[in-house]
Amino acid sequence: MPTPITPSLQENQRRMDAALHRDINPDMHVRHFFVFGQQASLYFAEGLCSAEQLQHYILAPMAELCNAPALRDLKEELRRCVPGASMAAADTVEEAVRQTLKGNAVVFVDGMQGAQCYDVRSFVRRGISPPRTEQVVLGPHEGFNESLRDCITLLRRILPTPDLIGEMRAIGDRYPLGLCVMYLHGVADEATLSRIRARLEGIHVDHVLSIGALQQLMEDRPFALLPQCILTERPDRAASMLLEGQIVLLLDGSSQALVLPASIWHLLHTPDDTSARFQYGSFMRLIRLMGLLCALLLPGLFVAFVTFHPEALPVTLLTSILESQASVPFSIPVEALVMLVMFNLIGEAATRVPAIVGGTLGTVSGLILGTAAVDAHLVHPLLLIVVAVASLGSYAVPDYSLGIALRIGQLLMVLAGSIFGVYGMVLFIAAGTVRLCSLTSLGSPFAAPYAPARGHNPDGVIRGPLMRQRWRTWLSAPHDRQRARGPMRRWDRRRE
Repeated sequence: MPTPITPSLQENQRRMDAALHRDINPDMHVRHFFVFGQQASLYFAEGLCSAEQLQHYILAPMAELCNAPALRDLKEELRRCVPGASMAAADTVEEAVRQTLKGNAVVFVDGMQGAQCYDVRSFVRRGISPPRTEQVVLGPHEGFNESLRDCITLLRRILPTPDLIGEMRAIGDRYPLGLCVMYLHGVADEATLSRIRARLEGIHVDHVLSIGALQQLMEDRPFALLPQCILTERPDRAASMLLEGQIVLLLDGSSQALVLPASIWHLLHTPDDTSARFQYGSFMRLIRLMGLLCALLLPGLFVAFVTFHPEALPVTLLTSILESQASVPFSIPVEALVMLVMFNLIGEAATRVPAIVGGTLGTVSGLILGTAAVDAHLVHPLLLIVVAVASLGSYAVPDYSLGIALRIGQLLMVLAGSIFGVYGMVLFIAAGTVRLCSLTSLGSPFAAPYAPARGHNPDGVIRGPLMRQRWRTWLSAPHDRQRARGPMRRWDRRRE
């Protein structure tokens, strides 16, 4: 049960000292002084608040009123003597401890029921820097950082409207973190908002480590291979999804935003597509889709054709493969699996090492290991090309989680092709398509607007002209799906 703050200052000090573990926590400080003729104590956490603001705005004004008589209620007098700071009241010891750990200064006065909390927060944080995993050629180069307030500010600067709502709440039963649910009032669907609030209320864990952990707790199908939410570190991308009626979750301490509901097509789009002319955006999407298909199907098709369907290959190519295979001690399926695992290992190693040597490590490792394996007659030269093209295709996928799922599916396709040939791959693709169409993201169809069919703008696989995209997505509120009323370009070039 919550412990109420009593008028006895000594009792409040004892409870606060015990709750903050001040006997072993050297960064939990308390200052004792007199204000309005009464003994008072101020609790703060070193490093989470500004010592300059604490001294200038709180301790100095209160020291001037050391023996001044209180003309009214003590709480009213404390509000009056510190006019420059944002204040809040705390009625329980647990709330006072929570405010202290947030970086606020908490003041207790003997004879006063409750405590006063002053906002003097100032902690070390990373500045606004370019996104690391979602780099673009056209568009802003600002990314979220780990400060929840900074992330909210970045979104409000892009969408300066009172309709942008940010609902603040805490998540985590024992060690709570700040969470902000952001949406556009009147654009986001109320049923979707109610579903998100219900799911957040139903999460009962001690602590949420990261936004990725929150994603796993929010997904409809956590055992599915494909991610059903979007993680983005770009404020402009999050703002564009807010305009479409989607909901953005920001977690304190995480430099990414969680966007839901989403569809598989959102995972394949990038901000470059919208910033560029529609011809360029459509071309880039087709290249991206071709890379996805190459990464998923090319190694499996090579193994299936060579192992089960050699008659489908040209005679010259088949002869070259068989001649080279005569000097290789392993079968084609084993070689394919080994090479795919090796390329994934190189990619993971290049990601984890320092950025200065990461690119060099990936290039040199691929060249040296690939050339050495071919010269030692351990792998087929054509198979090395196939695996290299498939790896390039997986790196063309813009979403990191979808890229990992694609590489896992790549291995499963090779196994299906090596056991059952092309027929096994066709069955595997059919089962995967059925599974994809059955997925939902916060109750919305994951494969929409194509399965099931939904009315939508010309902005799916192919990006149509921007002036023809007059409607929001099917994820927005039904009564506000018209993005622009009338033509977007209300001028005539022929009349100029």
